[in-house]
Amino acid sequence: MRIQEIAEKLGGEVLGAVEQEIHSVGGLHEAVKGQISFLSNPKYRKLLHTTSASAVLVARDWEESAECAVIKVDNPDAAFAEVCKWFCPPPVSYLPGVDPSAVISEMAKIGAGVHIGPNVVIEKGAEIGDDCVLLSGVLVSENAKLGKGGLLHAGAVLRENVVVGERVILHNHVVIGSDGFGYTVENDGSRTKVPQVGIVRLGDDVEIGAHTCVDRARFGETRIGDRVKIDNLVQIAHNVVIEDDVVLVSQVGISGSTVVKKNAILAGQVGVAGHLTIGEKSVVGAQGGVTKDVPPGTYVWGTPATEFKKYSKTLSQVNRLGKLQERIAALEAKLAEM
Repeated sequence: MRIQEIAEKLGGEVLGAVEQEIHSVGGLHEAVKGQISFLSNPKYRKLLHTTSASAVLVARDWEESAECAVIKVDNPDAAFAEVCKWFCPPPVSYLPGVDPSAVISEMAKIGAGVHIGPNVVIEKGAEIGDDCVLLSGVLVSENAKLGKGGLLHAGAVLRENVVVGERVILHNHVVIGSDGFGYTVENDGSRTKVPQVGIVRLGDDVEIGAHTCVDRARFGETRIGDRVKIDNLVQIAHNVVIEDDVVLVSQVGISGSTVVKKNAILAGQVGVAGHLTIGEKSVVGAQGGVTKDVPPGTYVWGTPATEFKKYSKTLSQVNRLGKLQERIAALEAKLAEM
């Protein structure tokens, strides 16, 4: 596809050679002639002078020079995702049908157009909505419900009584509804398991990355709202509530009964103590340790998590301690001489 054709499809404006043919996509670092890339993070703008890509998608306000053609669009990230659909192989499709090795209870309900792969187990009382895809080794336990259009990758588990909305994607070995981590401490210091009798409820259009676990509630519900996006290796404890459009990045851990409000973002390796509220549209920076409520619309960082500018200032002061120590030692030496 010519660069001009790509720009027209995206409603973009071309600066540079419009007739160059594009055959595939690539990143700014590794792209070669004939590939198209994108720039969404300003810190990589210098790469437009060194990239071998034939064209790069940039924001509408781009005014700099480049060694390749640029296509100015409203959102380079979203535009590149669209371009990938044109040049990348189509996603794997799964025809309706049941593999002979699958074990399905006669008391389960299976919708129309469902694909059930090898060694899938669906227990009694489970319900699978129309057009779902369950790949090899998936377990849907007793009375679990999966809404229509769901995609469960190999090894994903829905434990008993959980309720999953429509068009949900669970990647490999996600576990929804494992027991919450609850014990009472006896007088002799031993621990006795507290029954976890609640459920997990997932909203529509949720996507959860590989090896993430969402614990069932001690009572009531652990709840994940609509359009929530959760990365790999995330732990969500019992009775946590994640509201709509929240993003949880890899290795986040959220303790029991915490509420994460709409549109909040928890970056990589954030840890959140229990019974807290993370405010709407707030952001917790990477490796932040949250020990108290986060107000709506704030950006916090560090451990304990503090308003970003304040924590950055404190961190810069800590980094100067070595030089301050040297100055104090020099002053002490002078005083000793005097």
